[in-house]
Amino acid sequence: MECCFSFRHFRPRNESELIAALWPAAADHTLARARKLFVEGAAADPGFLNETWLPAFESSLRRAQRRFSEALERIEEALALDRGELRGQILLGKSALFQIFADPERSAAALIEAEPLIDPDLHPRDAFGLRFNLLVDLCHLEKFEEAEAGLGEVRVLAERLSGGEELDLARVAWLRGKVDAGMRRPQEARAAFEQARRVFHQRELWFDHGLVSLELAVLLLEQGEPAEVRRLAEEMLGIFRALGVEREPLAALKLFWEAARKETATAERARHLVRFLYRAQHDPELPFEETEGAAAR
Repeated sequence: MECCFSFRHFRPRNESELIAALWPAAADHTLARARKLFVEGAAADPGFLNETWLPAFESSLRRAQRRFSEALERIEEALALDRGELRGQILLGKSALFQIFADPERSAAALIEAEPLIDPDLHPRDAFGLRFNLLVDLCHLEKFEEAEAGLGEVRVLAERLSGGEELDLARVAWLRGKVDAGMRRPQEARAAFEQARRVFHQRELWFDHGLVSLELAVLLLEQGEPAEVRRLAEEMLGIFRALGVEREPLAALKLFWEAARKETATAERARHLVRFLYRAQHDPELPFEETEGAAAR
């Protein structure tokens, strides 16, 4: 699945990402050989091989290599070639790229187009991920009422996965917290965020834990609880240091911790860090800038 938030350390999620992560120097050679064999096979039996597969695979590889503009070009090429069989999955990849670009509007558009192409009976996890990420995009667009209207469906999909696996339900709680926070229901949001934090801690999903902790910090700052924010920041910084998190996310969190320690942290500063970490989970080398304008690219 292209969608849900997980700290891999940004672990590879498909074959092309695995190649790029383990053998970066060999990735382009492997792709060139795959292209040669594909062309030879297509010539031997025209129409048998789906020509969409190659640009779709290359897009995943380029994304893993952080060559995001090329990845988007290959996605568009795959969509132009697609005969219908792979379109839903390709659109999920397109949405993931727009998440990296911090463009929730176009990410949501890709997911809306993909939705009728993903059968929840055949691909229940993809269907859950699609709906979950669409509601996250709506929250990023501050369309909280629309997001709230879709929460029931997302919960039903989560409950269908392995009979309601705890981690999936924790993600729904996280989403519930985002909606409650956006709808100015701080107590409900706080309870939902704490529920998600407990599960992410138990499962050692530290990047997810850090994100939901920061979203909780936004609430605490708005409610005037700097001491609790300082405790959260110290906890997150200790975890990220112990795990050897990549330099930029760690530096960003350290700056926030220093502000929390001095009680100069603000809710807007915490929101900015949340937005940065949403991107950094896909692009761990993304440079952190303290101002919103400098961070945009």
